[in-house]
Amino acid sequence: MRVCEPVTFDPLVGWRIIADSAALDSAPWPAGSQVVRISPDDVFLIGAPEPAIPGDVHAIVTPEHGFSGANLSAMQVADIALHHIEWQVPKGAGLSQGQIAGVPAKLVVRADGSGQILVACAACRELDERLNGVQA
Repeated sequence: MRVCEPVTFDPLVGWRIIADSAALDSAPWPAGSQVVRISPDDVFLIGAPEPAIPGDVHAIVTPEHGFSGANLSAMQVADIALHHIEWQVPKGAGLSQGQIAGVPAKLVVRADGSGQILVACAACRELDERLNGVQA
């Protein structure tokens, strides 16, 4: 089933940071960047120069080119949750992970209800076709 408005995916370029969770909590993230906290010790930083993680001298900071993303309106988030997600989307802002239209992906929901889908580049075309109703 096609979503109410077409979903457009773009490749994302950023940094994958694996570090002590306290160091990530206190890291000075660059203004204008997007911080996606995948797990307590794992961040995907989008739209920023290479970051420094002063609280963890053993932090692993590496370029990340493996994700595509689609920004969603609040209406699109609600529509996708209703028609393409079989798990309970948490209320309020945050990150959740699971299958969206049968494809493993992450859903970032913002405080205003808008959101962003993050999907592995290798699975992006499949998710795009399933959400936008394209028949292969």
